[in-house]
Amino acid sequence: MAGKLTGTELIAECGLRRDIVYGDHKDLVDELRARAQTQNFTPQVAQRMAEANTALKDALAKTKAELAAERERVRALVRATAELSLELDQAREELAAAQQITRLPGPRGAGNS
Repeated sequence: MAGKLTGTELIAECGLRRDIVYGDHKDLVDELRARAQTQNFTPQVAQRMAEANTALKDALAKTKAELAAERERVRALVRATAELSLELDQAREELAAAQQITRLPGPRGAGNS
């Protein structure tokens, strides 16, 4: 396996004899094995953090999608509001024009000379 260092490979890289290392320095071989094992082990806390991170990324992606949809709805409502505002102004102008009544002069009669 590439990248995985075994006791035998380490001994060979150091130029030592296996019988000497395993015979007189077995504690070093055991320490190497323990370190190698911990490097390939993911602690439960780190695993839970990775899972929480994945869940948060998923939630963030969902929230971003919802926000984009809301922004599109807001744009549509702003357009509709602008159109309705224009129509209301036109209706008010038409109503004001229709209400313009020409007033006739008041009645002639007693009291007017």
